[in-house]
Amino acid sequence: MRDIIISVLTIGGFGAIFGLLLGVFNEKFKVEEDPLFKAIYEVLPHGECGACGFPGCHPCAQAIAEGTVPLTACVVGGDEVAQKIKKILAQQKAMSMN
Repeated sequence: MRDIIISVLTIGGFGAIFGLLLGVFNEKFKVEEDPLFKAIYEVLPHGECGACGFPGCHPCAQAIAEGTVPLTACVVGGDEVAQKIKKILAQQKAMSMN
């Protein structure tokens, strides 16, 4: 019985230590995402269909944010998504002018 308790406490201790380290490293090495990219990604339909020529919505949103593809790159979203992206870009441009 004593061996089981020691084993459980040891594994629990390691779990707590590694959990704490993961939390610390998550904050220390956090990768900041471009807010423009995040906003564009949110309006895409998330179909991950590849109709735009990209393997999913994530790289498509990145390309739109970088300006390497047109706003109408998302075929599935159509004109509705293109208009939403256009509004996002207009808001971003207005914010950068201030």
